[in-house]
Amino acid sequence: AELNMKAGKKALDGCDHETAYSYLCAALSLLPKDHWENHYDLSLRLGFLVASAANSTCHYDKAIIMLRKIIEKAHCLDDQLPSYILLSQTLHAQGKLNDVYDTCSAILTELGESIPESYTLCKSSEMLAETLKMYEELGDKWLKGEKTDDKTLQTTLQFYNVIALASYFCKSYSMVVYFTCKAMQLTLHRGLCEHTIITLLQFTSVVTKDENAVQCYRIAKGAMSLRETFDVSAQIPELYFNFYGRFAWRFEP
Repeated sequence: AELNMKAGKKALDGCDHETAYSYLCAALSLLPKDHWENHYDLSLRLGFLVASAANSTCHYDKAIIMLRKIIEKAHCLDDQLPSYILLSQTLHAQGKLNDVYDTCSAILTELGESIPESYTLCKSSEMLAETLKMYEELGDKWLKGEKTDDKTLQTTLQFYNVIALASYFCKSYSMVVYFTCKAMQLTLHRGLCEHTIITLLQFTSVVTKDENAVQCYRIAKGAMSLRETFDVSAQIPELYFNFYGRFAWRFEP
């Protein structure tokens, strides 16, 4: 099982997802029936790898089954969180946006965040202005600050980023504003991490208007400069889509 898992992870790292899925399923089949009781750490790692490979090869139903099994068997919330994140992304790929919203909302609540039932347009406008002011007060000095190892911050930003995207399709614009601003305020208060970049890009995509396009482009470009600070190789397609698709085409040749 260990050898197949090692081969599967190597294939997954090399983006050979079909081969990875084959190796990882073989590894899973070799585990004893009581593997969750007697080989917990191995089961946790292997199960997540299987789900990741299944998701990458569009075997979404199989990925969801595995992720729900991990969530059921995991001993604590910290062990469940990676599976909840991948589950929300897999549900999004299936177009189950209300399920994505409900999943992220429940976990954010577990992490101590408050999720309103609704948010008015007036409040969202005030929150946008407040958050933009916070950023301008911190400015370039904040972008050059120390990066944080705060795992809770990293996880919370991931869930906020996913729920903001889902909200665009299944909730009101005001809720999208609420989630993007909350994520932005969190990283402004608690520091820079690998998910700060997409948080900044999501925020600028919400706040940008013709009259502040130059300002938002500057913020987005500052966000992209953080690529040199963090390993964001897995996020590159999303980052480039948000930056070049939403901002750079206006200002760069």
